[in-house]
Amino acid sequence: MEVLTDDNINPAFKRVKYGIRGWLEDRTYKIKQELAMGEIKPFSEVLIHTGNPQGMGQPPITFFRQVLALILYPDLQDDPKFPQDAKDRAKKILNDTIGHTISSYSSTQGIGTLRQDVADYITRRDGYPATHEDILLLNGGAEGIEVMMGLVQTAVNEGNGRAGVMIPMPSYSMYQARLLEHNSHQIFYRLDEDQNWALNMPELQNRLKEARSQCIPRALVLINPGNPTGQVLTYQNIQEVIKFCSREKLVLFADEVYQENVYAVGAQFHSCKKVLRDLGAEYSDFQLVSLHSSAKGYTGECGLRGGCIELVGFGDEVKLRIKTYLSVRSCSSTVGQVIMGLTCNPPKPGDESYERFLEESTSIYESLKKKAELTTEILNSLQNVKCNEVAGAMYAFPRITLTQKAIDEAKTHSLPPDEFYCWQALEKTGVYLIPGHVFDMNGNGSNFYFRITILPSESKFIPMFDRLRKFHQEFMEQFKD
Repeated sequence: MEVLTDDNINPAFKRVKYGIRGWLEDRTYKIKQELAMGEIKPFSEVLIHTGNPQGMGQPPITFFRQVLALILYPDLQDDPKFPQDAKDRAKKILNDTIGHTISSYSSTQGIGTLRQDVADYITRRDGYPATHEDILLLNGGAEGIEVMMGLVQTAVNEGNGRAGVMIPMPSYSMYQARLLEHNSHQIFYRLDEDQNWALNMPELQNRLKEARSQCIPRALVLINPGNPTGQVLTYQNIQEVIKFCSREKLVLFADEVYQENVYAVGAQFHSCKKVLRDLGAEYSDFQLVSLHSSAKGYTGECGLRGGCIELVGFGDEVKLRIKTYLSVRSCSSTVGQVIMGLTCNPPKPGDESYERFLEESTSIYESLKKKAELTTEILNSLQNVKCNEVAGAMYAFPRITLTQKAIDEAKTHSLPPDEFYCWQALEKTGVYLIPGHVFDMNGNGSNFYFRITILPSESKFIPMFDRLRKFHQEFMEQFKD
């Protein structure tokens, strides 16, 4: 007898969708198996375009791995191959753990010395003080999204009494998934493609006005640099958003995990915390949650699950409630906590490991910058494709105009047109692109979208685009009206 069936499991499980990891991704692993079994294809490997830097060839930072090794196996303190500053860092972290072992639980918020490293980083970055008491170390950025999307929910999770959260369109799918889990109302606001995917104030105002009869608006999500759009917001645009949230009594959730990924000439990352503090005492009670992660930037340690949030403007009672909620999980991964602390506190000038760290991190950054420029250039050279400059993050989100013949062919396969295009690209090139509708960009007439990363190693980058260019030309010819 089945006790749990699809008819009676928790409805939240059935509401959640995360299209990035759907059937197309499953097909990529099947193709990898087919290649391994000797099946002949027009490519020799599959490139999966999720935001997975080291999985696509980005090398790890040596100092970070050395500290992790010393923490996990302290006997290496006697090994002369490890630099002294890595040994000292490992000792400092272990001395702040219970029992001097990384295997012990930490406090709910995380290891104190690592939270201080994060707070010091924010202070240096913004020029305004941050305190470790406002820092929570979490299991990657995803846990920060989960916690905060749950925090803003009202006591009523049905009808117009439930919480509403403003999320960008196109948007990172994790936000939709978590809001669906809590049965919150999704208030989509469309980013302005013609203005490099900026936040448009009349658009925000209109969407909020429409939503008030359906929910209680509680928060706005801002992703900067953008995922999937690759934009970097201007100082003025962020300031406008803060003022909008203040007027409308919305908590601002700033997803800033790509803050180390800025490439375009003249572009600069401005944290919401700095822009907020620049506005002065009038905004001293403004509530902001900022999210950072060790999965992106030059660190790229996705699987180690390092993440953190800073709580700004929240009272002690709310912070205690968040801490209590997190305490049910005991603590986040201590290895993830370490990599988050190292991301915020890498070697400094004068340290033994600094020159190597500088060489490695600069090499990673320059490679990403070069590939961002090439991605923009190559995509815009394709027939019926238009792409804004990849100014930051790790993604391009080009618009593709498909013919009616291609749209009709997609219908025969019961697929959205963008998904049909991405499927065909996968089968012909081994490149897994993410269809735009996964990010709630469902197409408009003949215009559709897809996301591609800038992450493949340089040795694979040009051959990948050569295959994609050939496929695209053949696709457009095959489905020419």
